[in-house]
Amino acid sequence: MALHSGTAEPILGIRAARCWFPEKTRRPADEVRIGNLTPEQAARHGDVTLHIARSWETESAPAMAVAAGRAALSASGVPADGVGLLAYAWTNYQGNPFFTAGHCVAEGLGLPRSCAPVGIQQACNGAAMAFSLAAGQLRMDEHSHALIVAADRFGAPAVDHWRSHIMLAYGDGASAAVVGRPGPGDAFHLLAVEHVAAPELWRTRDDYDGFGPQPALAPPYINAMPTEKFSDEGGRPRLRAVSHECITEAVDTALDRARLSPGDPRIARVLAPRLSDKVRELMIGPIEEKYSDRVVCHYSASGHLGAGDFLANIAEAETAGDLAPGDIVLVLGAGGGYSYTCAVLQVPLERAA
Repeated sequence: MALHSGTAEPILGIRAARCWFPEKTRRPADEVRIGNLTPEQAARHGDVTLHIARSWETESAPAMAVAAGRAALSASGVPADGVGLLAYAWTNYQGNPFFTAGHCVAEGLGLPRSCAPVGIQQACNGAAMAFSLAAGQLRMDEHSHALIVAADRFGAPAVDHWRSHIMLAYGDGASAAVVGRPGPGDAFHLLAVEHVAAPELWRTRDDYDGFGPQPALAPPYINAMPTEKFSDEGGRPRLRAVSHECITEAVDTALDRARLSPGDPRIARVLAPRLSDKVRELMIGPIEEKYSDRVVCHYSASGHLGAGDFLANIAEAETAGDLAPGDIVLVLGAGGGYSYTCAVLQVPLERAA
């Protein structure tokens, strides 16, 4: 296929993206020493370092979200009163059973009353979905900016860092990005974003107990693996096959909308979700194989960040400083439910001095 001579007009400009992580870290060997993991469980997790939040007073998920949001706003140069939308995504329990976490984060950031705080419950793909929401907001108010934030704090009795999934470790932290109308001072331009859903895969969480009147407590922690019922019905091979179809469709469609061919030499990086090798193959295998020489995955440095993978990967790509003007970056997202995303980013050809 011939390469396109140009790219699509950008949808959004990403002014800046930043992460915030707790200082405390743990590795599988640390958990073995304190009796939290067996050597066999630690071996399955492999080489991974997790950031672990300490006090709920200072390192709750909303508190970490505020820290990441402040860092992104500071780096972007956008004042708090210039934000017209706060899109807040999360996966795990936020520390209060009956409140809107986005409003808590907005108050902590000092955002104005004209800023709408919106919570996005799209599991681990929530922050990726927020880019479409932000694009809609900026069509209505082209002078405002949107702040997209994701934060998760894991730990029993909710989703446990190490034991809720036998092939995946969950790390604490927050990430944020400030987006607006495209400009020369942006870190990246968003050329296209495509979301593909496989709603039939919600049944990975459908078990023999069915629905109930209140959250089911499953001490000592929530099991994040596909349910016994889903597995008994032969669901695991279907999960892999459907995931491969959906991520391939998301990437192909996003590239087409960006007026790029899959083999375009400007594609410099493919940022994979922060998942272990086995889970990543399950979710995005064909794309990782196609772009094997350009795939970057930061799972070993943080574990899976829940809803934060997508933004954290953009932040890492920005702060690394090793991309050239015109370079293309594909950012992949995937989350339970299930949904799959590909965003096509480009380093602006003209950068502000």
